[in-house]
Amino acid sequence: MTHSEARVGQVALVTGGSRGIGFAVAQRLLVSGMSVAILGRDRAALADAVARLEQAGAGRVIATAADVADEESIAQAVSTTVDRLGPLDVLVTSAGTSMRARRALVETSTDEWMRLVDANLTGAYLTIRNALSHMERTGSGYVITIMSTASFHSSANGGLYAATKYGVRALTESLIEEYRGTGIRVSSISPGPVDTSIWDRKLEPPTATERALMLHPADVADTVGWLLDRPPHVHVQDITLTPWVAADGSQARVGPDRHQPVPTRNPRRKGQGL
Repeated sequence: MTHSEARVGQVALVTGGSRGIGFAVAQRLLVSGMSVAILGRDRAALADAVARLEQAGAGRVIATAADVADEESIAQAVSTTVDRLGPLDVLVTSAGTSMRARRALVETSTDEWMRLVDANLTGAYLTIRNALSHMERTGSGYVITIMSTASFHSSANGGLYAATKYGVRALTESLIEEYRGTGIRVSSISPGPVDTSIWDRKLEPPTATERALMLHPADVADTVGWLLDRPPHVHVQDITLTPWVAADGSQARVGPDRHQPVPTRNPRRKGQGL
């Protein structure tokens, strides 16, 4: 039996699962035969996501409306997942948000700071804590945190977002050491810009050309699948994903002033020389 075949019938919980990266991850896991619970705040979006996911794979999918930053809400959501689907094998934390515009620290508000901390850091903490309490009962499981390249490199005017992602990185690295050598593995995926609806909420959305150079949600989802296919004796701490080459031959790089790619011509392509 391959590791992919072993996932058939296993149970996964995916936060932020109604759209974007979370939806793509849920779809990827369902195709592999897993049962998946998606979690989000928007009941209508969850219902629509379930309807689409039910056509995507062989596994069972359910949805639970919950706020990852609310302690009681997330505890109930994890318990509901276990009650309806069975023991929890995999947690993927993909719920999160970003700054609506890049701002100098002195121009930011406490409300924006708390919005980012709640969604990105507190949400990850509460979800992981509750999931691990169930995984410890079976002695096995896999926690995968979806971080960001901003978890490793901050930049001017993006400090609020980066601070929350650095926090998730610290939490993840600590958990790796806490559970090292046990049946519970912890890994992270740190993508660069991903083309999701989160960019539509920016005060200055990226152009169509810029979005064409971004990663796709499926790129992150495929990486989750790859991690789950590793044998139990193998541990991968973090995988960084960044845009590389677009369909027009442009090389993608992340601009210094905005967390999004900008086109750069690669002189090595199409006989342009070194």
